[in-house]
Order: sequence, then structure tokens, then C-alpha cells
Amino acid sequence: MSKVKTVMYTWCDIFRAFKMAFDPKKMVLGYAGLLASLAWCSLVAAFFSALKLIDTTPAFFTKLVLFSVKESVQVIVKSVFSSLIPLDFGKLFVFGVLVFGLLMIWSLVGGAITRLAALDYAKDESGQLSDALKFARKKIWSYFWSPLVPVIGVFFFALCNVIVGLIGRIPVVGEVFIAIGFPFALISGFFIVFIGAIGALGLCFMFPTISAEGSDAFDAMSRAYSYVLSRPKQFLFYCMINVLYGLVCLFVIAFVAWLMIRLSFFTVETGMGQKFSSIQSFISQKCNIACLGFCSAASPEVTTATISLDRWTLKFLAGMLIVYIFLIKLAVWSYLTTYLFSAKTIIYFLLRKEIDSTDISDVYMEENEQKTEKAEMTEKRDEELSSHGDKQENSFPDKERNR
Repeated sequence: MSKVKTVMYTWCDIFRAFKMAFDPKKMVLGYAGLLASLAWCSLVAAFFSALKLIDTTPAFFTKLVLFSVKESVQVIVKSVFSSLIPLDFGKLFVFGVLVFGLLMIWSLVGGAITRLAALDYAKDESGQLSDALKFARKKIWSYFWSPLVPVIGVFFFALCNVIVGLIGRIPVVGEVFIAIGFPFALISGFFIVFIGAIGALGLCFMFPTISAEGSDAFDAMSRAYSYVLSRPKQFLFYCMINVLYGLVCLFVIAFVAWLMIRLSFFTVETGMGQKFSSIQSFISQKCNIACLGFCSAASPEVTTATISLDRWTLKFLAGMLIVYIFLIKLAVWSYLTTYLFSAKTIIYFLLRKEIDSTDISDVYMEENEQKTEKAEMTEKRDEELSSHGDKQENSFPDKERNR
């Protein structure tokens, strides 16, 4: 008799995210999401910079990809703080428009990626890209509002305290009111911390919840808070494994991409000679695009000397090299995106199994997906029956011969 294979779902399944992230469908979605995000950010920057509301140019977002990881993070953090801290309402409005567009893009892309990851992990089957996009499109507002629900909660309690502060401006009565009612402000502050902190930790479960359960934003939020609070040690352990393993995977992918770029540059330069060296120096003085986190600081000669290309063909070659390396770097970021969505989906299923005792293979299926699944099961059953019938037919001559 054949042995039945027993599948043990453990934290080791997080390591499957490396392979799951290399799914061509997920990579295409991640690539498309990054390109759409860059296009949206460039469009917003071009429009509002023309209105003199911001000083950021569209080229700023392209350089974020061309910069090294360290430089990109520093620039992003500095830009966000410079926009929010002065409370410039013009910049805040632009920031809101930017976030709205990015949320719409990643509600569709992230929803489709987590849907594919859920089917891949739970049912061990490769879903159709068109079906995943249709599912994400139907649930796009659930995906959109799920990360905003904690933000709305924090904003609500903060607004309550602001209103109480406005009442405190009233002479005598307002001061007495604040003195008596300040404990309520402290309670409101506690809810701000609680909703904000737990919401930030459980944010990673919201997209996988909708993709696996077919539910809405409130169910995603309730499950996220419940799973973080019910199994905090398990949650932190899974996240630690995810982060450490993700850094190792990112290091490997980035190193392979960097080595590919450097070897290509070196071998072409060997054949082309000084002409290609001048093109490299021209590109390097613009930005260290081939770094990917593994390069040292640029030499003083490159940073101080101004290098110009005399022919348009050389400038065309330099421009195409920048485009190629830009696409390679975007592929590295695309892999990181698909890995994060895949790993968070696996962690969601593991916690759901431990807390709700729900079977891993339990995934919400729509009518067309159910029909496809039934058709595949029927086809497999027919193949098994036909193969079994062939074996029986082949055994009949042997029985007749024995007689």
C-alpha cells in the first residue's frame, strides 16, 4: 500500500517565500506596481511643482531607484519629514493625493499578489493572473480601506483631544472643564497608542486576510488585531524569521544583479577600451547607479572632474545603459515586494491555523474558480479511472493465458 504524505505546516514554511516570490506572475505584478507607482509620483510631482506647491521634480523619484539603498532611504525619510513637520497644508494636500494614488495601485497589485500566494501556499496550485486581478478589482475598496482603518481611528481620538483643547480656550469655564475632564484625554491618548501600535504591527495581515477569506476591511482589521494580541510571541518570532531570511534573500538577489552588471561592464570595457571607460565615468558622476549596496565611495577623480561626451552616439549609449540598469534595479525591488507579500501570506495562514484552528487549505473561492477547480478534479479523476481501466485490460490476457 502507498504511504500517505503528511504535511506539517510549521514556521519552516516561511522559507518557501523565496521560491514563491520568483513566480513570473507575481514578479510581473510587482514590476507593474513599481512602474505605475513611479509614473504616478512623477505625474503628481510635475503637476503640483508647476503650481508652485512643491519643489520636487519628477526626476527625483527616478533617482530614488538609481541611488543606492542607503541613499534612497535617507532621501525618502528626509522628504517625508520635511513635508509633514512644518504642517504646510499645501504639501500635506499633495502628500494626501500621492498616498491616495499609491494605495489604489497597491490595493490592486498587492491584492492580486497575495491572492496568488494564498492559492499557491494553501492549495499548492498556480492561480491564473487574470483571475487574481479580477478578484483584486472586485475587492479593491476592501484592500484600500484596510490599512486606513487604524489611521482613521488614531485621527478620530486625536481630533477628540483637539476639540477638548479648543474648549479649554474659553476663560475660566474652559480651564475648569480641562481640569476635570483631562482623564478622558488620557484615555483617548491610550487608544491612540493602542490603535496605532497594534495597527502598525498587524498591517501585514490585512491584505492576506481579504485574499484568503474574501472578506472586507473591518474583518481584516479585526483579524489583524486579534492575531497580534492572541499570539504575540508567535507573531514576533515569525516576523523575526521573515525579516532575517528576507535580508539574506535580498542580499543574494542584489549581489547577483550587481555582479552581473559589473562583469558586463568589465568585459565590454575590455573590448571597447577607453571609450567605454569615459562613458562609465560620465554615468558615475550623475549617480552611482550600479551600486546596489555593494560599491565603495566614488574616487575623487570622478567626483571632481567634469566629464562630457562629444558625440551624440556616446550620449545615446550612456542613456541606454542607465535605462538597462534602472530596469535591473527595479527587478530587485520587484522581488523584494513579491517576497514580502508572499511571506506575510504564509504567516497569516500559520497564525490562522493556530488561533482559529482553520485548515490551511480553506481558501475563499469564487464561482468561476470553483468551476475551474471542479473541472480539474474531474479531469484528474477521469485520468485515474482511464489508467486504472487500462491496467485491468492489460491484466485480462494474462488471466486467459493462465487458464
